[in-house]
Amino acid sequence: MAYSRADVRKTEANISPPAAAAGSRSSVERLVLSGKPVALFLDIDGTLLDVALTPSTVRVPSVLPGVLHALTARLSGSLAVITGRPLAEADELLAPFQFAGAGVHGGQMRFSADGKIETLTPRFGPQLRADIEQIVHDLPGVVFEDKGSGIALHYRLAPEQQNALMMNIEALLPKFPNQFRVCGGRKVVEILPLGFSKGRALRQLAALPQFAGRTPVMVGDDISDLDAFQAAEELRGFGLKVAGENFSADEASFQGPADVLGWLRRLAGTSV
Repeated sequence: MAYSRADVRKTEANISPPAAAAGSRSSVERLVLSGKPVALFLDIDGTLLDVALTPSTVRVPSVLPGVLHALTARLSGSLAVITGRPLAEADELLAPFQFAGAGVHGGQMRFSADGKIETLTPRFGPQLRADIEQIVHDLPGVVFEDKGSGIALHYRLAPEQQNALMMNIEALLPKFPNQFRVCGGRKVVEILPLGFSKGRALRQLAALPQFAGRTPVMVGDDISDLDAFQAAEELRGFGLKVAGENFSADEASFQGPADVLGWLRRLAGTSV
């Protein structure tokens, strides 16, 4: 029997959040293992990888790239990453393989695994960038990351700076109207061009020939993944949450990246 998001919605209203989360996960697993057409979209940090103090210090499980490659084959090419990182960084983490996907919350796209990275947004102007750099200079411990299509300000090393950082960034909104939006995350503030999001990126990818006509499944752990969950569900698919700093164990389908990896290995049917 095939299970879709519509089937699960019929019962979710009458069951507890843990049961609903587990039911969605099980439904996706049954779809994949029974050979039904599924498209899988995966966040990276906090989903595939444990969050580290800085983006450059994450640890990649040695089996992860091979598992994703095997699962891509099982899904006939219908696997993509949707990440806040630039796609070039995602490639370094998942080498020797690369995948279709979106980077910098959709500011970058790659429409096939062997395609080129396309930057869809212009860089921020010099004055806005200078003002952001000044904010970071004034808040010790905050780490500035230029993603090309956006800027990330990490405060994991200085969590006490969160309120001051948010206040200073939001104060720039009237000075630079209609130029950027602010997106919170796991000890990070993302400054992104208007009109781009993970949800928009998922819809773009889901319309491609290798993804079209499949049940879309988004797996993520962060607030920025919410609109991608919504996009997947509106396309009659699933949004599966990973427990962590943003989603509780009760509402999540996975208890952390290790749980996600174990699940992906089962779906891939590999002992890698």
